[in-house]
Amino acid sequence: MMVCLCASAGLARAVGAQQGTRLAATLGVGTGSATLACRACTHAGNMGGSTGTLLLTSSPEPHVRVGASLDYWWHARETWERGVWGISVVGFYYPGTVRHGFYIGGGPSYSMMFATVTDSTALQRHGWGLLTEMGFEVQPRATLSFTPYVQYSYAYVGDIFYPKGSGVAWARDWRHAVVSMGLGLTYHAHARR
Repeated sequence: MMVCLCASAGLARAVGAQQGTRLAATLGVGTGSATLACRACTHAGNMGGSTGTLLLTSSPEPHVRVGASLDYWWHARETWERGVWGISVVGFYYPGTVRHGFYIGGGPSYSMMFATVTDSTALQRHGWGLLTEMGFEVQPRATLSFTPYVQYSYAYVGDIFYPKGSGVAWARDWRHAVVSMGLGLTYHAHARR
C-alpha cells in the first residue's frame, strides 16, 4: 500500500518539477452496491452501502492525469458490518482537456476487506485488484470543480480463517466487486516551475 502511494507521489513530484503540472485533490461521497462472493460463508451476496473517495493527482499532459486514489465502501446491518478499503495507482484520460468534460481511466489496486462478526470480533484480509472510473468535470470556479463519477472495483483476497492461524475457514475464495456513483469536489492548484 505504501509503495503505491510513494510511487505515485514521486512520479507527481518529478513530472511537476519538470513541467509545472497542475495538482488536484478530489473528495467524493456517494452510494454503491457490492457483490461479496465466497464459499463456506454467511452474509455474502449483493448489498447496498455508502462510499467515500480521496483522489490526489497531477496533470503532466493536457489530456492526462495520474496519481493515487483511496476508496471506501461500507454496509452495516444489525450486529454485523462489512467494508472494503482500496488504494490504487490511477491514470485518467480526458478526450477534451483536463478540468473540463468527460474522462475515463483506472489502475491496479491493493484492497482490504473487513467484517465484524460480533461486537468483539473482526476479520480482515488483503488482496490485489483493479479500479476503473469515468466521470465528468464541471468547472464553476477557477480553483474548484464538481466531479460526478462512477467507479467499478474488483479484488480477490482468498481464504479467511477464524480464529487467525487456526486453519478453520470462515470464508474461502473471498472476492468482492463494488459499483458506486458519487459526487466529488475537486480543488486545483498549479505547481511551481
